[in-house]
Amino acid sequence: MLKTSVLLACLAFSTIAADGNYFQVLIREIDNPAGTLKNGQPCSNFGFLGAGCNTYMKAVATASGTNLSDINLPDAVQINKNMETRVSNLNFVVSDGYLDSVDAFTGFDLRVRLATESNFINIIDDYIIHVSSNQEQGVYTYTNLRDGTLPTTISIAWSTNIAPQSTTATPEPTTTGVPFTGSTAVPTTTPKPPVDCSEVVNVTTGVQTIYPDGMTPVSVYCDQTSYGTYTVIQSRGTTGQNISFDFPSVSNYSAAFGDPGKGNNYWFGLDNMHALNGVKPYALQIDLCCGTKLIAKQIYHNFMVDTAANNYKLTATADISGVGLDYASSGKDLAAQFSTFTEWHGKSKGTCDQFEFYDDAADIGPSVAYGGWWYGSCGNNLNGFLYPSRALNCTVPLEIFDQNKMLGVNMRTTPGQGPGGYDVDLQSYDRVRMALFTFDSTTIDRTDSSFCS
Repeated sequence: MLKTSVLLACLAFSTIAADGNYFQVLIREIDNPAGTLKNGQPCSNFGFLGAGCNTYMKAVATASGTNLSDINLPDAVQINKNMETRVSNLNFVVSDGYLDSVDAFTGFDLRVRLATESNFINIIDDYIIHVSSNQEQGVYTYTNLRDGTLPTTISIAWSTNIAPQSTTATPEPTTTGVPFTGSTAVPTTTPKPPVDCSEVVNVTTGVQTIYPDGMTPVSVYCDQTSYGTYTVIQSRGTTGQNISFDFPSVSNYSAAFGDPGKGNNYWFGLDNMHALNGVKPYALQIDLCCGTKLIAKQIYHNFMVDTAANNYKLTATADISGVGLDYASSGKDLAAQFSTFTEWHGKSKGTCDQFEFYDDAADIGPSVAYGGWWYGSCGNNLNGFLYPSRALNCTVPLEIFDQNKMLGVNMRTTPGQGPGGYDVDLQSYDRVRMALFTFDSTTIDRTDSSFCS
């Protein structure tokens, strides 16, 4: 007869009789930041809003050496019915009740299956993990990579009263199936450094220090609002020093530069943007201002920047299709790689209107390249040349273009082609920002112009 481990839904380890062996695994937290199935498909029709997966779980554990393939999985238990991407304080206990013949603790095996329904047709993830350890208590965090989507993370702990094998050395715990990323030490009260502004203790609006990769300090501007906290990753404006955003190499944009602050010129760095991948489901808000006037507020969900090896490819889902990063010519900025004029990874350079715009009436052009960007459509460039506004008018007159041939800090706010059939719309904004957030985007006031003032 097949052995079955018992899955207990409780808030703490069960009381164990003093005269019996026990072994238990506590499943503490499950994080699926992308809100996707294992195959990369979204779990719900509201994935574009950052909604996660309603989740059922089956779990078994054994420290008695029984092969997990010989153990029946228990009935499914629903652990998430609110489409959350992270289920915290889960505290499910999985026990092995077949320990009478176990003389020494040498480790354990754990299997956890996650799906969106109790029939387990749509699989979110499936772990088979072996942990080798002689320690009677420990804490692990497992991260499971999934092709084409963000990884899932499961945090567990274990406890047993079975003595370890006699040994002169204490080996480090090892795992198979899922990379070991945690620690067997009892958790301490030392707080982890904040990876974004929302994790800064007692955060206030202003320049703060965060650690996107968990180790390296980066100064950013944090905007604490009634909706939540923004982490500003790019800004242009006339308040601070008008530094150059024009560099020859993509690597020049890898690290942070500039002066963080409201209305200042600042770049968070592509490596720092990439470091936030998978930490949380980030959304991106772009504010476009002409002087103190708000022109547009654009929102994109599931913002991610790929590795340097993949030229920092940008992915996100637009709230409103056909404008901004979602504007399409032969391509879109979404799904584009980061480029400079000399290190090109965008659409055909010869058809990129950021560099090929003409004053057709005067036959003056082409426009001069300025600034690195994700040139998928060539309709946008928030790292362009900064023009000061003129009485709340951010149109670039052709006579000014004729003098320097620069298009400015531009972003499409309307669908379809711009003036003269070009992909650009001849608007150069003098205060813009790109800011990440994790709160509910439906609470945002789309008319809030406080950033522009």
